[in-house]
Amino acid sequence: MKIAIVGRGVFGTFLANELAAHAEISDDADIVLIAVPVSAVGDVAQKHAGKHLVNLCSVQAKPNDACLAHSARVSGIHPMFGPQSPVTNRSCVVTLECDETAAVVDLFKKIGCEIVTHDNNGRQITGKMHDEMMRKTHLPVLMFGELAALIAEQAKDVPDNCLPTSFKRLKALAEQMKDMSPGTVESIRSNL
Repeated sequence: MKIAIVGRGVFGTFLANELAAHAEISDDADIVLIAVPVSAVGDVAQKHAGKHLVNLCSVQAKPNDACLAHSARVSGIHPMFGPQSPVTNRSCVVTLECDETAAVVDLFKKIGCEIVTHDNNGRQITGKMHDEMMRKTHLPVLMFGELAALIAEQAKDVPDNCLPTSFKRLKALAEQMKDMSPGTVESIRSNL
């Protein structure tokens, strides 16, 4: 399988490293994984019009529509992991499928992803439904994580062996938040 990954920021670079053992990564591929901030998806989709466009944003409805404006071959897949996430328990939420989605889904399965297409009530997850779930989960975590980072920074001079377990967990959360690239943060904030 030959894929292009557009966007070589934190997530795009990480994803290229993860997928390199399972796919040929080439700028001239017909399958284009879009790992850019939500504000850039339309431009990338236009540049790669007609190709199989795979929206990887943390929001799905508007980027999926932006891709559909330039190609009928569009997959919406939100990888729910990043460079600092554990290798176990990875998942990808699929919000839009075309005839070629299965091949990309299989690629994500090769790096240990559980593929999620339906909610707990058996309803197929759409871009709009996905974005509502992300408003309830990603945005509060982002806001709390930013606060945790500020709190942890104020105690940076306290030796680790003087920190209570609860504070160590707060520091771990602040560290985990570094998993969110600037593009991911932009996408999450666009979903207000």
